[in-house]
Amino acid sequence: MKRTLCFLAALVIGIAAMPAYALDNDSAPPAITEEERAMLEAKAGKEPFPLGAMVSVTQAVGGGTFVSDPNVRRAAYDVSLSLWPYWRIAPMWRLTGKFDIAHSVVENYESTATYRNRTVFADSVLDLTRMRFYTIPGVGISMSGSLMVSLPTGPVSQFRNQLFSSMAKLSFSKIVGPVYLGYWVMGFKNFNKYESPTVSKDDEGEHVVLSHFQGNEQLTTDLISVGGANVSFGVVNTWIMSWNLTDEVALAVMYQINNSFAYDVAPDDEYTSEYADPGHGQRDSMRGIIDLTYQFTPELSVSIGTDTLVAPKTADNEDFIFPFANFSNNHRNSSAGYLSLTGRY
Repeated sequence: MKRTLCFLAALVIGIAAMPAYALDNDSAPPAITEEERAMLEAKAGKEPFPLGAMVSVTQAVGGGTFVSDPNVRRAAYDVSLSLWPYWRIAPMWRLTGKFDIAHSVVENYESTATYRNRTVFADSVLDLTRMRFYTIPGVGISMSGSLMVSLPTGPVSQFRNQLFSSMAKLSFSKIVGPVYLGYWVMGFKNFNKYESPTVSKDDEGEHVVLSHFQGNEQLTTDLISVGGANVSFGVVNTWIMSWNLTDEVALAVMYQINNSFAYDVAPDDEYTSEYADPGHGQRDSMRGIIDLTYQFTPELSVSIGTDTLVAPKTADNEDFIFPFANFSNNHRNSSAGYLSLTGRY
């Protein structure tokens, strides 16, 4: 039970936060509880039913809801449903689908849902994972690998004209007594129809085509590029620690750094200013999660925690930002508190 709870806590961390707060970031490994189950099945020679699923319902409240200054207060209350069906191709192979739906109960300016009672889909992901394909001798660190494809079913990716995104992930994990330690690095490449976001006059109406601080460009009769560069590729590094406080309770902490690189923002030629920074634009973010999970049964658990997504440093680049809680006026809903109920089969 202890080891299972440790793995389950790591899994809940990945899906507990709302899609509204999870922009361009990785999540915990899919069906990570299946890793231990797969090892037991392989040793016992069992042939379990090959299909399974995890379902999670999460309520999240943004930190901007509690800002005292009414001029900058931004309430955020979202409810999400996550469905992760999977297929046990072999004892250590899993094919997992990830489908998330978020419903914004109130108007939330810091998310993809900008008005009350809007329901949005996140991007859909297909994930092929090989668990524990190698164990490093002497240190007992297990290695796993994943290949993923993401389809643009979410509004943000559709706005960016994304065709699909491909991802590859390498994971390292080790259990030390009641503590699970994990690290994974993921590289991703986005494939976009255009290098910048666009809007269509046919779909949105003439009123959306206004001046933009980076300049509009008419690509076709009805399609307008609104400036800015889409993300082309990036690297995500994630560290996680989960500690079994009891047989039923686990405390987990996750820290993540996302380095994303946009398409070329300016040419590097004889006309380039000495003060310009040509080439790929870089966008950095970090995510910190603190999660407390209670395991009712092997199939049912509840989690409560905080999820923070911010830039690593302040706007003046002088100080680092605390990654696990940020409820200041300037950041408002960069932090959210959540309550999640998760069931698995």
